[in-house]
Amino acid sequence: MTQVIKIRLSTSNAYLVKGERPILVDTGTEEGVPAILKAIAQAGLAPRDIALIMLTHGHGDHSGGAEKLKAATGAPIALHRLDLEIAQSGQNGVLRPSRLSSRFWKPLVAHPFSPFTPDIVLEGGERLAQWGVKASVVHLPGHTAGHCALRLDNGEAIVGDVMMGGYMGGMLRSGFPRVHYFYRDAAQLRKSIETVLTWNERTLYVGHGGPLSMAAARARFGQISVSPAATLA
Repeated sequence: MTQVIKIRLSTSNAYLVKGERPILVDTGTEEGVPAILKAIAQAGLAPRDIALIMLTHGHGDHSGGAEKLKAATGAPIALHRLDLEIAQSGQNGVLRPSRLSSRFWKPLVAHPFSPFTPDIVLEGGERLAQWGVKASVVHLPGHTAGHCALRLDNGEAIVGDVMMGGYMGGMLRSGFPRVHYFYRDAAQLRKSIETVLTWNERTLYVGHGGPLSMAAARARFGQISVSPAATLA
C-alpha cells in the first residue's frame, strides 16, 4: 500500500512516498534538509533507504536541498530536461506574477540556490516501479517549462505548483485551491490544470498548502479554459 507523508517546510512542501521502497518528492531549500531527515527518521526509515529524489520542478524552494539530500541518502536526483537550465544555473528564471500579492513573495523565492545537475533526466511518461513506487511521471508545463506531477496508482497525485492551497503560502485555508503566485507560461498552465481536472484521483498534494480534494479543485477551476489565470487566483 502506497502512503504519502507530507513534510511541511518553511517555504514549501516535500513528500515522502512509501511504497515497496520509499522515494522523496521535492526537497525544499537547503535550510529544509534537517526537517526532511527528521521526517524520514520519524517514518521509521534511514536516509539510505530512500531510493529516488524526484523533483517536480527546478525552482530553488523545491530543489535547493537536492544535493545535500543526495549526499545524505545516496539516492539519484530526477528532473525533467526542460528544467535543466534552472537547476544548472541556480537561478529560478521566469517568475511572472499571477496577482498583486505575488510582489510580496517574489523577494523570498527569487534568490539563487546551489546549482546541481540531476542524475536522471525525465521526459514525462516514466514509471517509477524500479524505484519501488507504483506511479507515473506526467509533464505539466506552465509554472516552469519542465514541471512534472506524479500520479500514484493509489488514487492520489503529487502535482507540485500546478496549483496551490490556501493563503500566505498555504498557512491559511490550506485546502482551498488557488493558482500559484507565479507562472512561466499562462496558456500552458491553464492546459496543465485542465489536464489534472480530467484525472480520477481523489486527493491532490501540492507544493504549498494542501492537500486538495479533486472535488474542490474542479469546483474552483472548472472554467479555467475560458478565464485568465489571474482571475482565478
